[in-house]
Amino acid sequence: EFLGIYPLAFLNLLSSVFYFYFLFIKKDTSERSMAATYFEILIFSFLSELALGTGYGFFLYMIGLSSAVFYLVPSYGSVRFIYQLVGIGAAFLLKCLLMIAKISFPDIQEAALPYQTIFYMVNLGITATIVLASTFFYSKEMEEAWETLRYNMNHDVLTGLYNRRFFERQIEKVPLSEREQYVISMVDIDFFKVVNDTYGHEAGDEVLVMVASCLKDAAGQENLAVRWGGEEFILYFPRTTPNKVYPVMDELRRRIEGTTVKTAGKEIRITITGGIATGMADSNYEKVIRSADEKLYLGKKGGRNQIVM
Repeated sequence: EFLGIYPLAFLNLLSSVFYFYFLFIKKDTSERSMAATYFEILIFSFLSELALGTGYGFFLYMIGLSSAVFYLVPSYGSVRFIYQLVGIGAAFLLKCLLMIAKISFPDIQEAALPYQTIFYMVNLGITATIVLASTFFYSKEMEEAWETLRYNMNHDVLTGLYNRRFFERQIEKVPLSEREQYVISMVDIDFFKVVNDTYGHEAGDEVLVMVASCLKDAAGQENLAVRWGGEEFILYFPRTTPNKVYPVMDELRRRIEGTTVKTAGKEIRITITGGIATGMADSNYEKVIRSADEKLYLGKKGGRNQIVM
C-alpha cells in the first residue's frame, strides 16, 4: 500500500542530495547558489503539494521564500522581482490545479494522511524560521550599511578624522549668542608635494595617516581633529585659550618631527607648520579659520616647522 509514496520519497531524496552537494561538497554559498536553491525549493514544494494535496504546508514555502529571496540574492536587483513573480505565479497555478482542475493522487494522499499534521507543523515552523531569519539578517545588513554611510558622511575615508562638512555642521548648530571662546589651529604638512613626487602617492597617503593619528591623539576626547582638505588639517578646541592650546600644538609638532614613516624600503621624515587663532562668543568661525590660515602662512614664510600664535 506504500507503493504510491515512493515517487514523493524519491523527490525528497533528490532535494536532500541537492542541499548536501551545495553545503558539504561544493561548499558554495554564493548568490547564484542561493537563487538555484530558491527555485529548487519552489519545484519541490510545488510537486509535494500537488501530490499530497492541501493541508501539508508545502505551499507555505512558496509564499515565504518569495519574500526571503530579497535577502538571499540582494545584488540581483530588479531580477528579484522576477523571482518573486515566478514564486507567486507557481503558487497561483498550484491552487488552480488543486481547487479548479481537482488534480489528485489518492494512493499517495492515503499513505501520507496519518502524518498530515506533523508535516504541516514542521513546514510551518521551517517557513516561519526562514522568513524571520531573512528579515533579521536583512535588517542587520541594512543597519550596518546605514552606519557605514553615516560614518563616511562625517569622516574622511583615508584618515578616519572628521571631515569638513561635519565640522561646519557642528559649529553651525551652536548659535553665535551661545558660543564660548574657542581656539582653532590650522595645520599643514611641510613640502607634502615633494613627498608625493619623490615617493609616490601611496607613501603620501601613509604620511597623511600618520599625521592624522598624531592629530587625533592631540585632540583627545573633548576636541575635534578634522581633515580640512589635501594636506591641511584643523584642530578645534572649545572653551579654552590660545595659551593652553599652544603647548599641545607644539608637542604635536615635535612628535611628528620625530616620527619616521617607513614605506617601500624608504624612511620619510616630515614636519608640520601650524597657526592658532581665537574665536570669541560672537565670532564668525570662517573668519577665525582664515585668521589661523594667515598665521600658518606666516609660519611657512618664517621657515616652516613651527606653530604661530
